[in-house]
This record gives sequence, C-alpha cells and structure tokens, in this order.
Amino acid sequence: MRDDRNWYGAWSLFRREVRRFMRVFGQTVGAPLVTSLLYFAVFGAALGSRIGPTEGVGYLTFLATGLAAMGVMQHAYQNASSSLIQMRYAGMIQMDLAALPVTPAQMVLAVMGGAMARGLLVGAAVLLAARVFTPFGVAHPLWLLAASLALAGLFGLIGLFSGLWAKSFDDTALVSNFVITPLVYLGGVFFSVEMIDAAWRPLALVNPVYHLVELFRYALLGLDEAVLWRSGPLTLLAWAGLYVVAVWRIGRGWRLKD
Repeated sequence: MRDDRNWYGAWSLFRREVRRFMRVFGQTVGAPLVTSLLYFAVFGAALGSRIGPTEGVGYLTFLATGLAAMGVMQHAYQNASSSLIQMRYAGMIQMDLAALPVTPAQMVLAVMGGAMARGLLVGAAVLLAARVFTPFGVAHPLWLLAASLALAGLFGLIGLFSGLWAKSFDDTALVSNFVITPLVYLGGVFFSVEMIDAAWRPLALVNPVYHLVELFRYALLGLDEAVLWRSGPLTLLAWAGLYVVAVWRIGRGWRLKD
C-alpha cells in the first residue's frame, strides 16, 4: 500500500541512487574531468587565442562555464537513464521499483534527486578544475544554485523518461547520441550564437539547451541580465511540465509492469 507519509521509502531510493554512482567515484568524476581538460587543451589553448573575447569575457572563461553546464546536464541524464535500464535488466523494475510503497511523486523525486546529485557533483568538479586555468568569480551565487538545480533536475527527468522507455542500453544510447548530444553541442557550450551565420541563429535560439547554458553562464558571470528574464521562466516551465507528466505516467504504471 502506498502511503503519502512514507518518505523513508523515497529517501531509501534516493540513497540507493547516490550510492550507486559514489561506488564508482573515479568514473563518476574522473572521466568528465579528463574530458573537460581535453576540451580546454583543444578549444582553449589551441583555438582560444584566435577566437578572442566572447560575450565580454575571455574565451577560456566562456568555455569553462559552458563545460560545467554540459557536465551537469549530461551526467544528470546518464545517472537516471542508466540506473533505470540496469534495474530493468536485473528485473528490479517490476519486482522492486513498482512494488515500492511510495507515491509516484516520491518515486520521481527520488530518481531525479539522485540524478541531480551526480550532475551537481560533476559540474562543481569541472568549475573547480577550470579555475586553475582561468580565474573567475561567481556573480550571483543564489542564481547559480537555482540554475544548477534546474539544469540537473530537467535532464534528470529526461533521463528518467529515457530509462523507463528504453528496452536496452542501445535505446538509451540512441537518445543520448541523437538527441542529447546534438542539442548540447549546438547549445552555446563552445561558441557564442553571435559567431554563427545570421541565417542559422533562429535555429540556435529555439534550442532549449542554449537557454539553459545562457542561464547558467549569467549566474556565474553576470553578463546579460536579460537572459534571466528570457531563459528563467522557460526553464521553470519546462521542468514543471516534465515533472507533472512524469508523475502522471508513473502513476498509470507506464513501463513499470512490462
């Protein structure tokens, strides 16, 4: 029987999600750090001097904030999607997750919370490593916390949908390779939208990841306050919409009993 007061069950599921990636800490944090350092070497050191200041800051600083945002998004997605597909392979979706005495909202919060923890951990590690190469401060700490939570929560929910929908690791890789990665790479992580041809800018502006990265960059560097009022409501609406749909679908047993 599901009990709205059974937050201990939700807390247990959240702890399981956190312990799962903490057991492989080197892979969780080390791998994205190495990848970020490679991006710094290739795009920052090799091309940065040719590109010059971008949106009013040095290119390395611009790149560092984009890489941190990318780390938050990608690893929040990977945590939720990989956890759920592993549960499906082990038969835990039907036997354990669906039978867990928690409400759909509690289940979504627990899985999303674990994904957010991993995304925030990776994003913080990338930012700390980046400050070794290029000094920068935090213009708006509270907005940085809010933007980080929004990015991690949004992509944690996308990972939850992907993990429940997928029947194999190939399916989760399909979403990651053909949906998440193109949106992230064309979302202003490595370049400003002002650098691309004017004919292509409208396409960049409809990319939701572009607004998420700009919101994260504003919180760190405080470059353009207009970003806050343009991207903030879009991010909040996207997160709220996905959360409501996730709770509704899980409440109807979507992909939990297949």
